[in-house]
Amino acid sequence: MTTPKNFILLAFLFLPFTFSFAQKWATPEVEKRVNELISQMDLETEKLPLTGGAAWMNTFGIERLHIPQLNTADGPQGIGANGNAPAYPAGILLAATWNREIAYKYGHSLANDAKARGIHILLGPGVNIYRAPMCGRNFEYFGEDPLLAAQTTVNYIKGVQENGVMATVKHFVANNQEYARNKVSSDVDERTLNEIYFPAFKAAVQEAEVGAVMSSYNPLNGEYTVTDKWLLIDVLRKQWGFKGVHMSDWRSAEFSACEDLAKNGLDLDMPGREFMTVDCLKRMLAENKISEETINEKVRNFLRPMIGMGFYDKGKNGQLDKSIPSDNPQSNQTALEVAREGIVLLKNTDNILPVNTKKVRTIAVVGQNATRFLCGGGSGKTSPFHTISMLGGIRSIATQYNINVKFVEEYSHMHNELFIEKGSKTAGLKGEYFDNPDLKGKPAATQIDPYIDYDWKAVPNVPTSRRENFSVRWTGVFRTPNAGIYEFTIGGDDGYRLYIDDELICDEWKEGGFRTRSRKKTIKANTDYKIQIDYLQKGGEAYIEFTNKKTDANYFVDQLNASDLVIACFGYNSKNEGEGADRPFELPETEQKLINEVCKTKTPVVGIVTVGGNVEMQSWEPKLKGLLWAWYPGQEGGTAIAEILFGKINPSGKLPVTFEKRWADNPVYNSYYDSDGDKHVKYTEGIFVGYRGYDKLKREVQYPFGFGLSYSTFELNDLKISGKNTDITISCTLKNTSKKAGAQVVQLYAGKRGGSTIERPLQELKGFEKVYLKPGESKVVTIKLNKDAFSYYNINKKDFEVDPGEYEIVLGFSSRDKKLSENILITR
Repeated sequence: MTTPKNFILLAFLFLPFTFSFAQKWATPEVEKRVNELISQMDLETEKLPLTGGAAWMNTFGIERLHIPQLNTADGPQGIGANGNAPAYPAGILLAATWNREIAYKYGHSLANDAKARGIHILLGPGVNIYRAPMCGRNFEYFGEDPLLAAQTTVNYIKGVQENGVMATVKHFVANNQEYARNKVSSDVDERTLNEIYFPAFKAAVQEAEVGAVMSSYNPLNGEYTVTDKWLLIDVLRKQWGFKGVHMSDWRSAEFSACEDLAKNGLDLDMPGREFMTVDCLKRMLAENKISEETINEKVRNFLRPMIGMGFYDKGKNGQLDKSIPSDNPQSNQTALEVAREGIVLLKNTDNILPVNTKKVRTIAVVGQNATRFLCGGGSGKTSPFHTISMLGGIRSIATQYNINVKFVEEYSHMHNELFIEKGSKTAGLKGEYFDNPDLKGKPAATQIDPYIDYDWKAVPNVPTSRRENFSVRWTGVFRTPNAGIYEFTIGGDDGYRLYIDDELICDEWKEGGFRTRSRKKTIKANTDYKIQIDYLQKGGEAYIEFTNKKTDANYFVDQLNASDLVIACFGYNSKNEGEGADRPFELPETEQKLINEVCKTKTPVVGIVTVGGNVEMQSWEPKLKGLLWAWYPGQEGGTAIAEILFGKINPSGKLPVTFEKRWADNPVYNSYYDSDGDKHVKYTEGIFVGYRGYDKLKREVQYPFGFGLSYSTFELNDLKISGKNTDITISCTLKNTSKKAGAQVVQLYAGKRGGSTIERPLQELKGFEKVYLKPGESKVVTIKLNKDAFSYYNINKKDFEVDPGEYEIVLGFSSRDKKLSENILITR
């Protein structure tokens, strides 16, 4: 067995796997205990129920045999669905740290949060490769490169499991888009799977010894992954040696036959044995379609990590650690440290940053994102106990320098312009809340809402008995002393209607993800305009907001012109980027309008973008002096961003993805959407995803993979290569040539230079080290390579093999920043 082609040895951290692999927790002693338990079990009442969940987030327990019910929790970036919990930066920000140690700390802290809540199994990390920027779950994943993703994955999982919680690597495999994820097959050739999409999963099994693997929702090459025998038995079990539990994603087995689920490798049907049912398994046993040993093997796979990780011996309530606070200061500190290292400085024209605290006296902060907790939506969403907004963080530090920070709103939530009825001085709208989605019957509750801006999944304060399938009607009037043309904007998930003076202005009365609609209306001063807003919520997210702006006034830009610096906070959030749907490549309409209006100012503008990947920026990026890519920075993100803006933290994040100039430039442009409606998308780019594809196509990019600026400057010198054939040590000297301490990521790329019998990328990331240096300090950086650096997957041999010939070894600070290089000759 060889390691994945792109999972390279770095320093002393990773050893080659050229032998039959078994997880440390799958010992002979554990196996003996597992078999003893199985021998005591009743087939119908105990073994069969263990093949599925007992409730939404729990497995089946057997009190007679002291087998505990295991508690699971969503949690790629925080413990979800268990009340409030520390909210960490998104997975893609973690990858942007390029820091193995902090990935381990991230996982370790998550495990503490899990134990504080009695959670045995963390449903994370998500490690699917970033193909295109629109995928709704990119924010959960670790970028476009299999080596970076694999090493982030390994250290995350080790941090979780070495702290007493089982991790679940997901979504196996090729869940690279969220649109129609249950229907569209990802058609990927075998070489591409092994070189690009498998490495993070294989490393999770063989390096990190993960206890659980979760299937994806999508089919792979026409077969749903949850029933793909080749994937689950031939690859996962036989080739990789996985001994843990394979579970379905929640209801991902919906489109598969029970017989296929039972025969082809599913151990645990989550959440509640809906599709691989006890009755179906009993029938199959009676008809000799499966044997009892098939059931025993599923139970073994479930019990091995349970016993090997200590859950069985801890007993029923042993996972709960009351000594760990639910709002853990250590977790909060980890969230802050990760954010500090993963935020990427992309642009810094004329050294606009850090803020010149001697010259800047007034800062204008704009954008609703400045005041909000921002995260991706869906199962990766976490509700924190407390957050630091960008506005709060900026004000906190600016105060230290007597800098005035003013929040300038382009859109208003009409705090002082909504009243409950004509002529009334009582502010707000009358809200009638119904326990049904149809506004029928008597309201379950009635209250005055001062303005309309709700995220009921984050703050579950709906005054009804339901959290889903409810509706609301707000009524009142709009009144302002300022006449003019106003633009009214309403947005929601699911449906909404807006009436002004009984005229239906916006009609989106249907289920669907968050979207916005706007209408302009001429408004007279001190005149009551009747307002009615209807809202329905069917399931999933629950958002509604209602804003306006006066379009014929220069107040907004005038406020910016009167400032010394503008900080514009814009992008996406959990309303419009998350699980279950893709987002557009462009910014949301309201955010496009905001940044285009901001760019009319004469004052220098620094942009802070929150999003899970790239967005179209040609219309506004050239007008910015500075640009920070904040991803989703977690509950402490406002502090980290402010620290970077004012130079208290030197930015060191590097892009884990390539930022294209146009969506059409992306190598997967013609192979992402199911354009012909046949429910299949062929990955025609093959291994040439991300920077590999841009290099092949010789296309310019907005910002290359691995790119990120610092307030320090660095030099690379003294490239040395030693060793024999494929066992090579590369060293160089990194020097901080500035007067400011900082960190730089030395990136090593290798590429075949002619003579190959198979097409190879121009270059591939084969190693990296993040190095911290004081002003003027130098360090020797050493990276070790083995044969995996020079191998490709041979589909005829079903294995990786060395591709002999001349290779260029390149050291630099991004995929397009060559500092040092040397050619070497590799033989078999």
